[in-house]
Amino acid sequence: MKRRLIVIGIQEENLLYLNKQLEYIFDGMITIKSITLKELNFGSISSNDIVLLSAVAIQELVRPFLPDSCVFIVAKRTENVVNMKELLYLESGKRILVVNDNYNDTMQTVDSLREILPSHIYYPYVAQKPTPKKIDFVVTPGETNLIPKGFPHIIDIGPRVISIETLIKIKQHFLLEIKDSTLMQLYIKTLVYLTEKKSSVSPVSVIDQNQHRTLNQIITKSSLLKSTIEIAYKISLTSNAIHIEGGIGTGKQMLAEMIHNESSFSTQPFYAYNCLDKEPGSIEEELFGSKDQKKKGIINSITGGTLYVKNIDQLPYSLQGNLFSLIEMNTLNRKTNKIRIITSSLESLTDLLKNEIIRIDIYSYISSYVLKMPSLSERKDDIAHLVEAFKNHFNRKDLAFSNTAMEAFYNYQWPGNVRELYNVISYCVCLNNTYIKPESLPLFFRGNQEKTDTATDKDLDIKKIISEIETHGFLSESISLLRIYKNGKDKNESYGRRRIKEFLLNERYILTDQQLRLRIEVLNKLGLLIVRKGRAGTTISAKGEHFLNLYSEL
Repeated sequence: MKRRLIVIGIQEENLLYLNKQLEYIFDGMITIKSITLKELNFGSISSNDIVLLSAVAIQELVRPFLPDSCVFIVAKRTENVVNMKELLYLESGKRILVVNDNYNDTMQTVDSLREILPSHIYYPYVAQKPTPKKIDFVVTPGETNLIPKGFPHIIDIGPRVISIETLIKIKQHFLLEIKDSTLMQLYIKTLVYLTEKKSSVSPVSVIDQNQHRTLNQIITKSSLLKSTIEIAYKISLTSNAIHIEGGIGTGKQMLAEMIHNESSFSTQPFYAYNCLDKEPGSIEEELFGSKDQKKKGIINSITGGTLYVKNIDQLPYSLQGNLFSLIEMNTLNRKTNKIRIITSSLESLTDLLKNEIIRIDIYSYISSYVLKMPSLSERKDDIAHLVEAFKNHFNRKDLAFSNTAMEAFYNYQWPGNVRELYNVISYCVCLNNTYIKPESLPLFFRGNQEKTDTATDKDLDIKKIISEIETHGFLSESISLLRIYKNGKDKNESYGRRRIKEFLLNERYILTDQQLRLRIEVLNKLGLLIVRKGRAGTTISAKGEHFLNLYSEL
């Protein structure tokens, strides 16, 4: 097998950026493949491969997946100086606040800035710690969403790049006949390229057949997702075109892959093409081929399998007719149909048609088989299961989350959906702690959670809540229940129903299992309790604690 450079990181977007840099520098010299931690499986990497880790923090996570003789390099990262023009022209002595997504990365950015521009004073931004009163500028490597309010002068220097020292190591391991001076020139050109270009490294990705996941592997308590899986299984057995709707990070591509694996196309490749952030001319050449026919395009190159077209709403209106022709041809010639088409979008097909973003003819074919991937906020009962699954993926069954940390997960709205939850768990695993409290969660998550908690406390109508509780049972029993769960939360303990009944008996409340279940369900619907399945247990919510405090003052 040909030796490959395998680049491993946590976030897909960051990996794509690093991949662009490496592809531009080592164009045609070596084979480069990027793998997120989520995609990493035993067998993904051969003993002949060289592994490049995007950060030292993931070293211990990746090590179990590496063959004993496999060589790995931890990438040294630095700032893209081409993006630092604004900083270069500042007068000396400026007081600069540096903001990044976690403390270690923030300190690395501070060290790099001090090395490149030592004439300024740099302060790392640390959540829940006071910020220096006088700040002239805020500098961040692409993390503008984490910057505290009130700072008018912000300089975004973009994502960090792989350093020249790491590139030289790669050259040496692959025994490339290229001078260090030439490598330096390519490095500088790449910095300019990354600043000015918005291009994709590879127009299409082919999914590794070793990652053969099927629909029956999705374990969920969500009725919405169960319905989606049931429909997906039925239509996977046909050759019809399918459309998948859902927000960022809900798992649309995973569902598309699973449909492929359940279908008659499963022995052939699964191709994924993303229309996002591409010029119309690039999409036409990559997907359908050039007008002079020098480039065949993906559709003219593949002979069978499944083609998954992501973000169909970004496919130019003028090119949608080409895709329609392919779908129509496959539909009319079912016996000779060799390519299954699956499309996806963030918005609903109905809205896309209404806003004239997609054509009526293509809508007429793909609207009959539409699947909806629910957001994580619509399937919060799955959070505990997903946390366990991600822990197992990293072989970190010893990792435990406090009740308050899990409560934060249930209260949070998860705009990035399952992918965001995965990134949060990956971050926690990288901390090398065995017990995670809210203060250990990533900076961006804590900031958003604090806003959510604050909003929850404002609109509490205690009289209405009391009335609702009394409608379904005795208020005194429910207050005792909340106090028991509050006590457990304070001790970082979770209680099963048998233990709860023992505590209630001590307070002379005798409840049957059905009565206890009803009380818990009511408190859960009122948002005073967070009911979780399995070992995670049920706990009192922030709203429940606030209610108890107000009740004690009556």
